[in-house]
Amino acid sequence: MGPPLPPESCGTTLTKTAPQKIQIECFVDLICPFSAKLFNTLYDKVIPSLDEDITVTIHQVVQPWHPQGTMVHEAAFAVREVSPEHYAPYVSALYAAYTGGKFKDDDVWNKTRAQIYEELLELVPEGVDKSAVKAKLMMAEGGGNAGNEMTKHIKFACKFHRTRGVHVTPTVFVNGVEAGVVSSGWSEEDWKKFLAAKGTDFFRNE
Repeated sequence: MGPPLPPESCGTTLTKTAPQKIQIECFVDLICPFSAKLFNTLYDKVIPSLDEDITVTIHQVVQPWHPQGTMVHEAAFAVREVSPEHYAPYVSALYAAYTGGKFKDDDVWNKTRAQIYEELLELVPEGVDKSAVKAKLMMAEGGGNAGNEMTKHIKFACKFHRTRGVHVTPTVFVNGVEAGVVSSGWSEEDWKKFLAAKGTDFFRNE
């Protein structure tokens, strides 16, 4: 018997249509300033006006040098499970909190895991069953080293980005190929120029 495989996509598609011509995959850490810039530009300014044949998918990348990042990523996965339509707004709220100083090393250094979870729960959007999200973050029955309900999501996410060879965040793929030309500092205009030709220029951004 082989190792378990994820029962669904490891990423979360922010656009409404099924993958068609152009698939943009963004590998981001939820406590990374550069990932925050890229996500905010895409989510707030680019995605609302995208053509239907372009999809944008977010893949979470947990970076081990910030231990609290695991908890932040777990919370995002928990919200996605409880209320998928609130996933993107929650990620947006996480980035806003992070940019404001939350969940950075100096903010969490003397906090317990339980305290960090409580602060993450405070950011859960209205309309989401917060108690259901909290339940998914609590220690798994039996204790020991079983983690919580979101541990399996963390494992699959890590396996996925390692399989794809992703290390730094953000990393962007276009139709399955890493797009090194994309910068986290791109403006709305940069993204629209990049996507306007829809690949006829082979996404060289010239």
